[in-house]
Amino acid sequence: MPYEVFQRTTVRVEEPTLSLTPEGRIGLNSAAARIFAEAGIKTVLLLWDKVSNKCALKAAPKTDKNAYAVSVAQNKRGGSLTAKSFLSHIGWGAPHRETLAAVWNEKEKILEVTLPQKYVGLEMRGVDKRKKKTSS
Repeated sequence: MPYEVFQRTTVRVEEPTLSLTPEGRIGLNSAAARIFAEAGIKTVLLLWDKVSNKCALKAAPKTDKNAYAVSVAQNKRGGSLTAKSFLSHIGWGAPHRETLAAVWNEKEKILEVTLPQKYVGLEMRGVDKRKKKTSS
């Protein structure tokens, strides 16, 4: 009986990425989750630089009133945090999950990502990609 090679549908990514969802979550891939786990990061500050279109997750103490909890799976295969108000604040309006390459700064304990301009500030420009309910 001849064998057929199974074609992989995913590949292991060694570089950290963040995924932003329309539902208001920020996901960490396994590489980013490993970085956070090894650095002992459980809470972060969400940072926004509107001039350069960058956002960042910066390690913060749990006691910081502005800190968000990051959930990292025990197997370090991923993680996430809820950031709906932050994504709304920056006007994030991508209609689908967007996965973006991130850069880890060990010295500052910060994971940075540049956001595509086409999905930022949409609500501020009068564009709302979310479906609105209409009343009859």
